[in-house]
This record gives sequence, C-alpha cells and structure tokens, in this order.
Amino acid sequence: MKRDISHLIHHTLSIMFIALAITSCRPLGDDLLSYGQNDDQAFAASKASFEGEFTTFWLAMNENYCIWDYEAEFGLDWDEVYDTYLPQFQALDERQTPVSDDELKALYCQFLDSIHDGHCAFQIKNRHTGHYIVVSPNLDRNMRERPQVYTDEATATTLDLYRTSAADPRYLIHDYRSTSATEIIVETIDSVANRLLRGTAEYIQAVNDAGGPTPLNDSIYDAVLRLRQNANTLLGWLANPDIVSTSLDQVASAYNSLCTKYGIVASQVGVNMPTLDVKLAADPLKYIRYALFEGNIAYIRLGGFYLSNHLPDGALTSDTTSFYYAYQLAVRETWKQWFDTIQALHNAGQLGGVIIDVRNNGGGRTDDYQYVLGALLPSGGWESHTLRIKNGTGRLDFAPLIPFTVKTFPTEHAVISQQPIVLLANSHSVSLSENTTWGVKNQPNGYVIGTRTFGGLSALNPVPEAYSDTYSGAFGVRDVTPIYGYVPKLICLYQHEDGRLRPVEGVGFEPDEPLPFNLSLWQTTGRDNQLERALDYIHSK
Repeated sequence: MKRDISHLIHHTLSIMFIALAITSCRPLGDDLLSYGQNDDQAFAASKASFEGEFTTFWLAMNENYCIWDYEAEFGLDWDEVYDTYLPQFQALDERQTPVSDDELKALYCQFLDSIHDGHCAFQIKNRHTGHYIVVSPNLDRNMRERPQVYTDEATATTLDLYRTSAADPRYLIHDYRSTSATEIIVETIDSVANRLLRGTAEYIQAVNDAGGPTPLNDSIYDAVLRLRQNANTLLGWLANPDIVSTSLDQVASAYNSLCTKYGIVASQVGVNMPTLDVKLAADPLKYIRYALFEGNIAYIRLGGFYLSNHLPDGALTSDTTSFYYAYQLAVRETWKQWFDTIQALHNAGQLGGVIIDVRNNGGGRTDDYQYVLGALLPSGGWESHTLRIKNGTGRLDFAPLIPFTVKTFPTEHAVISQQPIVLLANSHSVSLSENTTWGVKNQPNGYVIGTRTFGGLSALNPVPEAYSDTYSGAFGVRDVTPIYGYVPKLICLYQHEDGRLRPVEGVGFEPDEPLPFNLSLWQTTGRDNQLERALDYIHSK
C-alpha cells in the first residue's frame, strides 16, 4: 500500500513538474513593472535579445490590453500564442546572419495578426539594423479582407462637378464654401514660386542685357539662379498629388527653409516670402466643406474631427497677422454657414435634409460631436455607448461599467427629428467617425450609406505617464524603448440586437444601405455615386 501511495505521489509530482516546466517559461512575476516609462527593469530583457523583446512585449500586452475576452470570442489564446512564437524568436538569436527589417516585421505581423483592436499600433526595434518597424494589425486586416474596397475608397472625392451647370439638376449646388489648410499652403507656395520665377527671370535678363555678371554681382547672380531652381522644385512638388496629400508638411517645411536661406535674395528680385505657420502645416482637421444642394439639402464634410481646435471661445491664436489665424476664421465661418443654414431652413419649414460625410475621416477629438451630429440633436447630450475601463494587471481586471454621454450643441437650436439625416461612411472612417455613424444609425430619421467602417473605436491614451492610473494604455516610450505599444486605455461597448453589450473593434459598423464607391465612374466623369445616392434618398422622402 505504501508503495502504491509513493508511486502515486511520485506520479503527481512528475505531472506538476511538467506543468510548471511548460508554463513557467512565460515571463510572469510578482512585481508590478512600470511599462509607462523607460523603466530599466521592465525593458531590460528587450534590450538583450530578440527573445527578450518578444517576452517583454507579450507580458506588456498581457497586462495592458483590455479586450482579451473579446479576442477569446474570435478564438485567440494568448498563452498559446506565446508557446507558438517563442521558439521562432529564439531562432532569430541563434542565426549567424543578420535579421532584416522585412523579416522581423513579417514575423511580428504574423504574431499579431489576430489582434482586433482597431487603433493599436506597435513599434519594435530591430537589434541588428537599429531601425524600428511598425505593425498595425487592423490596417493589415482591412487590406487583406477587403482590398479592392479599401484601396478604391482611399480616394477623397470633391464636389467640383456639382458646382457647374453640367451637373444633373437634382444634384446642383446652390451655395458652397470650403476651407482647407492644404489650400492655403498650396496657394501660398504656388503664388510665391511663380512670382520668384518671374522675378528671377527679369533679374537674369537684366544682368545678361548689361553684359553678364561682374565681380560685383556674380555672387547674387548665382544665388538668383539657385533660387529659380528651388522655385521650380516647389512647383514640381505641388504638381504631384501624392506629395500634396501625404507630405505637405514636409513641403511647407522645405518652403520655410527656403525663406530663411533666400529671403534676402528674393527681396532683391521684388518678392516677399512669408513663412508658413507650423500649426497650419500640421493641422489635423485638413478641411471642412459645406454645400447646399438642390432641394435644400445641407451637406458637410470633414477631413478630421478637430473643430474643437477652432470653434470654442479662446481657441483663436493671438497672432492675428498669421495664416493660421486667417484659417481659423475661415473654419469658423464655414461651419457657421452650414449650421445657420440648417437652422434658418428648418425654422422656415424648407429644410430637405442633411448629409454628413465622414468618408476617409480618421477621427479626432470627442468634443467635436457637439458640432456635427450633436448640432442636430437636443441639448444635454446623447447616451451613445458604455465604457469599460481596465483596472489592474489581470487580463479581466475591469472597473464598473460607465455609460458614456457624448456632447450635443449646448445652446438653444432647432432639433432635426423629422427630415432625413444621411451619413456617408467607408472603410477609412475611423474612431469618432464611427461613433458618429453609430449615432446616425440610432436616430429614427437616420440612414447610413456606404461601406463598413474601419473598426477602430476604442478610447486611446497615448501618454505613457498615465499608465499607472489603470495599468493600461500606451506602454514603452516611442523611439526610445525597444518596444512601444499604442493600445486602448478603455473599450467602447455597444448595444447589439441581441441585447448584449460588446465591442465592434476590428469589425466596425455596417451601413443601412451597402454601396461601394464607384472609382471608375469618378475617374471618368467626376461623379460620386455614394453622394448621389444620398441625395436621391432624401429627394424620395
């Protein structure tokens, strides 16, 4: 009998030892590490090896990420992920040849492929090259799951066709206003560069007519030639739509450098070169467009939700001579024209409907809700969804649920409860654009046309110092620690048809009327099929 018990004890201890051997390799400990700063203890292993980077990253996500239960619904087992990928990162340390950035990125992309948070992005340092690679799981998923739609919808259509008599009478624009930091920058650089070309040409011609450069003027003559060359370069950049849409801040910076270097030379050829404000070049609002279509349909489109940078009292810059001040005034006037037109037409019983266009809008400040959809709803706020806040290092450590009320326009205004409110959204509509989509879908007179939104609705906290408040949010320090994660501090839960509160991260909201953007139609005719469908829908009501 003793032998049997001894055998059982030995067998049990063996099983326990094996279990410990399997699980103890995961980097779990008793100490609470600070991932919200460049902490030596937290990031020591990540500086030593690829394996250390992986284990540090895994633990940081294990303690910080706030939707592990949601991921489990999709079949993601984070412990299994560790066991699967640890050997692959160990193999990188054992290699005799350098690990390229592409190889490292491919492995991290594969490792993080199942993560569904739509906002998260990660930066990991390649120990062999010294470069950082960037991984955005939901961006990769959208490109994989809906490549044609995602690519086609990246085009930012304009309203140019509908401002002419050539448009179908149903779609004519009777009132229009557009304000854009891009427009101000492009127009300024274009004007200055063309004046430089004329001024330098006249100077060069005058010098040549006088017999050519002399020892007295050859240095400025050479500077004028270089100035002319730089002016042509600027115009070449502006002629490239890809540069204008993605790198305009760099063009503005190059222009400002030119002002510093050649400002005196430019004055010699009769051209004043005003510098461009840094705030203007980096303005995240991008643009705001208002239009009043046939049938008194008021339309607004935003490139981002940053009206709160310009509309509130005290938001205007104190430098009233700057381009940025002029831009802020124009933003205010454009929004006010949209809002005042709706109010006037509604009060006169003539409002046909409203179109809110958030296609290709990456989101922004939550306070902006009051200026767009919130400007059509009653004052006092609207309960949009529920917040679940991470509150501890455990995967399922949460604080009590909190109903979240978005701001609506606070002062007395007409509420648009009868006329149609149509929202246009697409796969590049993110964050507050998606919450605006959700808001329209939940209004009795709301209707959404387009394609499924991006799927990035979580609330972010990019400030690592706030990490210890809830043991969540960004971990690491960008460009400093070997790993950096931009992850949600809390998650937004939405009431589904089955009565459950759950996220829609990595999925997004479906439109009431699915309608892909017709890229070919727009490229050949300038027509916007999604916009025209919105107008037709309102005309039919």
